[in-house]
Amino acid sequence: MPLNRATLIRISTIDRCLQNHYRRWTINDLIDACTEALAEYEGRSNPVSRRTFQNDLALMRSDRLGYNAPIVVRDNKYYEYEDPDFSITHLPLNNEGLDALNSALDILRQLQGFPQLASSIDIISKLNEQISRHTGTSVPAMDMEHVVGYRGAEHIGTIYEAVRKQRTLTVEYRSFKARQSDTFAVYPYLLKEYRNRWFLICEKASNRVPQVNILALDRILAVKEDREHPFKRCVDFDPEHFFDDTVGVTRQIGDRPRRVVLKVDRDQAPYVETKPFHSSQKVEQRFRNGGIQISLRVVLNNELIRLILGFGGHVEVIAPPEFRERVAESVRIAAARYSK
Repeated sequence: MPLNRATLIRISTIDRCLQNHYRRWTINDLIDACTEALAEYEGRSNPVSRRTFQNDLALMRSDRLGYNAPIVVRDNKYYEYEDPDFSITHLPLNNEGLDALNSALDILRQLQGFPQLASSIDIISKLNEQISRHTGTSVPAMDMEHVVGYRGAEHIGTIYEAVRKQRTLTVEYRSFKARQSDTFAVYPYLLKEYRNRWFLICEKASNRVPQVNILALDRILAVKEDREHPFKRCVDFDPEHFFDDTVGVTRQIGDRPRRVVLKVDRDQAPYVETKPFHSSQKVEQRFRNGGIQISLRVVLNNELIRLILGFGGHVEVIAPPEFRERVAESVRIAAARYSK
């Protein structure tokens, strides 16, 4: 059966709660605990439904994953393990359970940089050890791209918490062009990752007109909660859709998407079709030589230019004219460097 990471986090949370014998757990208590655990990962709270919770209980009680958890209800109200020493982390799993957990663990291992998930990661690590002992191997089947020793990763937990709880931050920041750092207050709106770099999308408290500021975490020297400036939400910033029409992270509130037309030769056409430049990509024309013409509807920025230049001479910008000229100028500069 499929077991996604949300299910694994909920099951781990229920198990952790039922092992806590210093408290009696009602269905609402357990649902709230699961909702909070998921919110720590998702960054926003989507309440777990009773139906989902009941399905999780049925899964834990069943043999489908080899748990057979002895979950009972006392006084028609309180949930607990009939065996007080029971835990799903202490049990051997059947083959189906091992396969499902291995798949989920491969993904969850990538989240260990978030301190908010520490309690769930602890349980997950125990499950991982159990799987390794059972199978006789601990070789991972998935390796997500990441930067070892990425500078700024130590700030992710603090910033993530501030974004989620809408708390103002004081940031000490030094851009690549600055000779010294600057310290200022920001209203944090979103943490965004792009090509293995993390960015804080925020607004400086000193801004006179609404605009977003994009701070690279690897340029942040220090960050702490700011209690002097009450948090202020930017009504023109929608974290869920702000970057829908953007490649990368560079854009402003007033930026509008443009229709970009690209011609791709036969060598790269299959790659561009299977891995689009952007979700708005459409194939407008197919040429007899195997090439294609595509269109995008995106904000014009440097990340888009770098993406296009990454294909070398295999991709040509057709429109808009001013954007074609920007890309052409980059090509001329590069060609001049190699002609010397």
